[in-house]
Amino acid sequence: MIKALAASLTVALALAACASPVQRTATGDIPASRVYIKSMTQQAAGLSQIEFTRVAGMLNNEMLELSINDVVLAQITGGEHLSIWLKPGSYDFSIKRVHTLTTAGPNPQDRLTVQVAQGGAYKVQITTELRGLNIQLVK
Repeated sequence: MIKALAASLTVALALAACASPVQRTATGDIPASRVYIKSMTQQAAGLSQIEFTRVAGMLNNEMLELSINDVVLAQITGGEHLSIWLKPGSYDFSIKRVHTLTTAGPNPQDRLTVQVAQGGAYKVQITTELRGLNIQLVK
C-alpha cells in the first residue's frame, strides 16, 4: 500500500515537473495566448466594461477557466486581470479549475449573473478560498 502511494506520488511529481511555466505579463494582464474570445476585449461605443481580477496569494496560484454563458473566455491565475466589453443584457460568468493530468475528482465551480446596463462599469473579483472557488461583483 505504501509503495503504491509512493509510486503514485512520484508519477504526479514527475508530471508536474514537466508542466510548462505559466506565461505572465509585466502589467498583470492575462496573456493573449490564454484569452479565447479576443473580440470581447475590444472597446466600442455602446458597450459596458467588465473587469475581472484574480486575487494574488498562496491559494490563488492554480489556473482557472473563466467562462461567459458556458463558453470559456480565458484562463486566469493569481494576480491577473482582464477587461471585456459587452452589450447591455444578462450574462452568466463562471469559474472552475483547469483539468490537467495531475488533477482528479469533481471540478467544482462558482457562478455569477450580472445584469449589464448601458454605459456601466463592473468589477468582478475571483478568489480561491478554503471553502472553494468564489466569483463576486465588487461595489
